[in-house]
Amino acid sequence: MMRLLVLVEGPTELDFVNNLLAPHLREFSVFVSTAVVTTRRDRNGRKYRGGGHWRHWRADLLRHTGENPGKDVRFTTLFDLYGLPDDFPELELHEADGDTIRRAQALERAMQDVVEDWRLIPYLQRHEMEALVLASLDALSELLDAEDRPAVDKLRAAVQRAGGPEDVNDGRDSAPSKRLEQEIPSYAKTTHGPLAMETAGLAVIRSQCPRFAAWLTRLESLAGTTP
Repeated sequence: MMRLLVLVEGPTELDFVNNLLAPHLREFSVFVSTAVVTTRRDRNGRKYRGGGHWRHWRADLLRHTGENPGKDVRFTTLFDLYGLPDDFPELELHEADGDTIRRAQALERAMQDVVEDWRLIPYLQRHEMEALVLASLDALSELLDAEDRPAVDKLRAAVQRAGGPEDVNDGRDSAPSKRLEQEIPSYAKTTHGPLAMETAGLAVIRSQCPRFAAWLTRLESLAGTTP
């Protein structure tokens, strides 16, 4: 048995972990809890969740690792590579790297170095969470009104041209979330996205998203690791 805390960036990621990832990992004796990163604190100390600055994300990570000192717990992140906070460690050093697989790996290492806890499994989704929605287009189509369904064919073509959902780039107007919003005006990120992913299922998503698949495989193996 292994406990796993997943620190997420926002509500879409939270729904994904709670409704899809956690039940799946339970079958591997990995028991998941979640937390959303702090955006900021106001003058009264109240916390605001999602987005924000790395210094707050880091504080959350350090607090969770400090409050859970055991060897039977691991920590991981589900943050988007696209749109990372300006103060993210080594972002300036690597943000110009056009190879986004290499960029994500470098930034994950930087996150690991800053947190300094061997139990952390840093993960950045290439390029953003909506890449997993692009892997769930058949399911998304069934959730849309009939007049919006032809737009899904345009998205399929874009995914094919890119080479796969995780290869859809992170440009200001061409990132996965931007494409979904542009092609499907009725698309609601916190509604359609989680429902499409849940309907498609992890098997479909991991078959199209190799970087995500590698992370998921590592999480599945945690219960068998030696403390």
